[in-house]
Amino acid sequence: MHGVGQILLQNRAGVLDAWLAHLRDAAPAARPASLQLLKLELGTLVEKLTAYFLASDGEGAGAAFRTLEEQAATISAACARDGLTPMETATLILALKAIAGGLLNREAGNGITEPDQARAALDAAVDKLALITFATFVETREEIIKRQGRALLDLATPALPIWRHIILMPLVGIIDTQRARQVMEWLLEALAREEAHIAILDVTGVPVIDSRVALHLTKTVEAARLLGSRVIVTGISPDAAQTLVKLDVDLSSMITRGTLRAGLAEAFRLLGENARGPAGTML
Repeated sequence: MHGVGQILLQNRAGVLDAWLAHLRDAAPAARPASLQLLKLELGTLVEKLTAYFLASDGEGAGAAFRTLEEQAATISAACARDGLTPMETATLILALKAIAGGLLNREAGNGITEPDQARAALDAAVDKLALITFATFVETREEIIKRQGRALLDLATPALPIWRHIILMPLVGIIDTQRARQVMEWLLEALAREEAHIAILDVTGVPVIDSRVALHLTKTVEAARLLGSRVIVTGISPDAAQTLVKLDVDLSSMITRGTLRAGLAEAFRLLGENARGPAGTML
């Protein structure tokens, strides 16, 4: 479809300006910096679309269209990272159909051959780009959500060296199977990294201590024991203690203390050190 390619080549600036104007109307929340980046990326997409129609038969095959697909995917990923919605992103790509299609209609009387076929080829190419854009947007958003989830887990499960040979891991929130596995992994890594002999697991911020959570804690204690370290579990509430007794959960392998303060005292006792902080203050 050399006619489509020639028209896009001759009117590239007008197509791009109309496209950016549509973007500002369709996504008013987009940041100015994001609009500047999108202007460059959309300009590249127009160039690649022009090259595709100059070099191909308009059916979406070949190397020319693959580069076009890659650019559309790049734009979609950028939109996802910048906070645009799926509707705004899809509308952005589909707007090219109306903008370039209107241009073809205006040029229909200026020597373009088979205008209906040219418009159909343009619509087919943009529709395929829209599908690619949506798929990439979903993949990017899922990756962002996973990355944010990992960041939240990192924040919710820190391993803090609080004394020589003692680390503290305060747990906050619900402990499911995935998080329990990460707790064990990060605790063992911290024990080895800090050469710690004692780890304190504080579960004051865990809303529910049931048999499943207790099983995860038991496995963590046993894994730490294999490294030659001891684990003290603190913060089990009276209600949680009654629940665990009713469930007949075996916690005989655990060292438990009611409060973090009591857990620290036990940790110093196990180390054989005086349970006093700097300048002789009581811990």
